[in-house]
Amino acid sequence: MVDQQNLEMTFLTALCKRVDETVSKSKALCQSNKYYRPSQQYPLPSVKRKILFNLTKETYIHIKMLANSAMEMQVEETPLALRRLWNLTRARLAGTTTTIDEPELVDNLPYAQEPEERPKALTSAPSDYESDGEEAFSELDVPEVPEVQCKGYWTSSVYDKEVILDASTLGDVPAVYRVPQPAPHQMPVIGVYIDPRVRTGFRYKIRPMQALDAPPLSVKPRYLFDGKALTLQSIGRGFARRLTFEPIDSTLNENNNYFWSDSRPEGFLFEIEAVSVGDKFTIYDANHEPQGILEVVQQQKNQIEINQLIGADGTIEKKVKINTLCKVEWYENDGATKLVPVTGVALLKKGRGNASVVRVINVAIGIKQLKKGYELKPGVQSSSRRVKVNGADIKDIPCQYSMVGLERYELPVIGTYVDPRIIPGFSYRVRPANSRRHLFEGRSLMLQSVGMGYGKRITFKPDTLNAPENYFWSDSHPEGIGMEPRAVHPDMKFSITGNGGLLGEAIVFRADLPQIEKKTEYVDVPGKRGKAVEKYIQVDVTCHVKLATTGGGSVDSEVHLMKVSGTALVRKDPGQQTAKLIKVFNVGLDSQLNLLFAHSQTELTFHPIP
Repeated sequence: MVDQQNLEMTFLTALCKRVDETVSKSKALCQSNKYYRPSQQYPLPSVKRKILFNLTKETYIHIKMLANSAMEMQVEETPLALRRLWNLTRARLAGTTTTIDEPELVDNLPYAQEPEERPKALTSAPSDYESDGEEAFSELDVPEVPEVQCKGYWTSSVYDKEVILDASTLGDVPAVYRVPQPAPHQMPVIGVYIDPRVRTGFRYKIRPMQALDAPPLSVKPRYLFDGKALTLQSIGRGFARRLTFEPIDSTLNENNNYFWSDSRPEGFLFEIEAVSVGDKFTIYDANHEPQGILEVVQQQKNQIEINQLIGADGTIEKKVKINTLCKVEWYENDGATKLVPVTGVALLKKGRGNASVVRVINVAIGIKQLKKGYELKPGVQSSSRRVKVNGADIKDIPCQYSMVGLERYELPVIGTYVDPRIIPGFSYRVRPANSRRHLFEGRSLMLQSVGMGYGKRITFKPDTLNAPENYFWSDSHPEGIGMEPRAVHPDMKFSITGNGGLLGEAIVFRADLPQIEKKTEYVDVPGKRGKAVEKYIQVDVTCHVKLATTGGGSVDSEVHLMKVSGTALVRKDPGQQTAKLIKVFNVGLDSQLNLLFAHSQTELTFHPIP
């Protein structure tokens, strides 16, 4: 019996010691809190409070009575920690949750342990006490008191809606402006504050900024200068900075493309534009080999400046993230174009003049069949265009070739390979792939024959029958040959008709631009063996045009020089050696007369005059 009472007394002593340690550590934890005020008492953490609240006064008295029956002579004073616990329990029953609400219940009790000068780190203590509490009082279920979240001085909505622009941080007049939070692609300009990313020589689109207290608009303010991206030429000085842009739709003497930084009290937003609609690039792979060309058709998202470097010599380099919709032509697809999204990072560099795009890196092309790792360089370099051919595709010797330097309208000839669209009887202009100069003095000659074998002899109409020199072999040039089909030649005469009547005459003055073959068709001819070959070729020429008088029939003596574009139909019938130009239809004139014909729904047709 005595051993059991000694055991219970030992348990009581250890339990009281644990309570004192818990209160002491709770006190140190509150002192380490940055929101602690000395006037407050030390609220206990939720887990420690759970342990202490479950130790009731009745439990302690029962254990003490058992101990007094064996040790009547020993007088033990109630520990201060338990006296504090009873007061906390009484405060909770009175309707309060912490000692802050009822300070008079505990002010008369000293702390269980004096606080240390430097509170100890409590990284592992919470986990230890939680484990002890769960093991000692696992059968009791007391709900935890929810912790109160502390709220900062500034609300999150304030940070999202406005920013403070301090011009003194830029070494300028110490003026401070409060403006709405700009988007990542926007750079604010207001009063004497000009965003350091706004530099002369770069192109920007400018939009007025909304006031801080302005109601949200369903439609954003319109861009200045008709929404065009203009090159910033100069930034003035003083309290009102004049920002001058390039004189587009203006003259050098009367440049209206400018404004002052304080013209609007709300300010302005600048948006950089590194790549514009209509820009053309050459696509290079990781091995710096050209793979195709592309043209920017539309801006998918705003362009965001992500970096700016200023060199010691004054050069400025910027990195701008772009997201565009482009018309892409891969060399391996034989000139076929696709409209796909293109993303990347444009590198701009500015020296003495205006900034220009050096290249575009980290380029990704497409959506489903996404192609990454490409690089774009400005301009279309025809000398870099790559064409791959295979003789097995035309049921010839299975040799594969790769040609570099052909234009998209030129038909390839290399080694044993001759493009099947090259047909005798039609006229062609010939150019080596590694040269800009054409063979046969740049003349368009009629093809007479294409030989057979490994080295095919390609023969054109000779200048003299006794000494023919207008020929070459398909393997004469290791880099390959490009043959351009030709339908219209200088000095050709045409009669112009429309709606069944004669409208005038035309004589071809120049035919320098490329003529592009659209398609080739084989047509059956009734009563004849074989099929007729018809080629549709897009032509752009310059003509001297004489228009007929109002009554029709006679031709006016006045000659008009105008550009003519259309589709030429060239046909070679079975048994004939030479193809003939049938007509030029879908004609368009580079003149105001084209509007007159379009309004009257008159379709012009050019018929060759023998």
